[in-house]
Order: sequence, then C-alpha cells, then structure tokens
Amino acid sequence: MNYSRTMNETLLALCAQHGDRKTFSQGQLIHQRGDARPGLNIVQTGQVKVGNYGLDGQYQLTSYLQRGDSFGEVTLLVEQPRTHHSEAQTDVVLTHLNSQAFNWMNANVPEFNTYLLTSLAIKLNMALEMMDDHRRLPTHVRLAKLLYNQCTQPTLNTIKIRQSDCAELLAVSLLSSHKALSKLTLLNLVSTSYGAILVHDKLQLEQWLNDHLSLLPIQQN
Repeated sequence: MNYSRTMNETLLALCAQHGDRKTFSQGQLIHQRGDARPGLNIVQTGQVKVGNYGLDGQYQLTSYLQRGDSFGEVTLLVEQPRTHHSEAQTDVVLTHLNSQAFNWMNANVPEFNTYLLTSLAIKLNMALEMMDDHRRLPTHVRLAKLLYNQCTQPTLNTIKIRQSDCAELLAVSLLSSHKALSKLTLLNLVSTSYGAILVHDKLQLEQWLNDHLSLLPIQQN
C-alpha cells in the first residue's frame, strides 16, 4: 500500500464541503506560535511557510506545506497551542475545520482518521530521521539527501529552491550551504541556475547517497 502524508483529492473535496474557506495573500500571517484557537488547516492551493523566530529575531524555517498538507492537529488532538508561526509563502487558499467540523469528520469519515494517523506517523518518522541525519551526516550529504527527496524524475530534475532556502531547511549558515553545494557541484551531481538547483541524474545521486550515508537504507516490503 502506498502511504502519503497529504490528502487525496476526494478527501480534500470532502473537507472543503464541511470546512470554511480561508484566503491569504503572499506574506500574510496565518497563525502565530502560541495561538491556542483550535482548528485544522488544509492547504488547497499555494504554499505555506512554517517556522519560528528566535529571541534574537532570527527566523528558522521548518518546512513548506503544499496542496493536501495539513497543520494544527495539536490544537485539536491534545488541546495544545500552536508551536510554530505559519505564513503564506504565496497566495494561499486553506480549508479550516473548526472543532465541530473536525469531530464530525472523525465520527463519520473513516478515511479522514486513516489520513490523520498516516500523516502524523510519516511526519514523526521524518522528524526522527532529520534529527539523526543532523547528528551523523556532514552538511553536503544532508543537502544531497534534501535535493534527492525533491526529485520527481529518474534523470534530470530542476528543483525550484534557493540556496537561502537550503540553508534554512538544513539549519546552517548561508556560507555552509554554499560550501556544501559547491562540493556537490564539483562531484558533477548538481549544477545551479537562477532560483533553482539541477540534479543531473537522480539514480546517480541515489547511488552516491548510498555510498555516503552512515546507516544502511531500510528495505521496504
């Protein structure tokens, strides 16, 4: 069975029927860290940026959310405030499920429960893997893994991502990100263009990663 952290089209449409439509312009704040108002947000169109500002004012990106991604589960499942700021990276349309709508979906749509459990399990696994990578792997290997996970084609891939985005996602300085990218470029695994990084061959990058990871990959059933 193919599991995904994002909602399928049928479930997206059903949530839209029972939730409220919310629109946000690029750069507009959606939620602040500490916001305790309960509700599940589901991205219908656009991209949401999730992260936090430290006491020094420096922003640390956590992730980008796309169509089918959801956020805010913590406010409903364990009644805790939101842990991250979220803002519209582009113009965004969200479906907002308040407590009543969320409870109705839980009680009447088994596929919704399956999605929640699957999505949260995948997010937890990704977080644990990221923590382990941060402890074990040098920056250029983590960058290679980040780019590999963005690939959708078996050969050439053009990934719309800036070096500053890579630095934020890897939690390193821009200089460290640039040095890591330079190493991958010298290995002829990637090259750069305006606002994008080109992965020359996904299969070649996969083989290189297998040779440089400190853990053997888990075989999928």
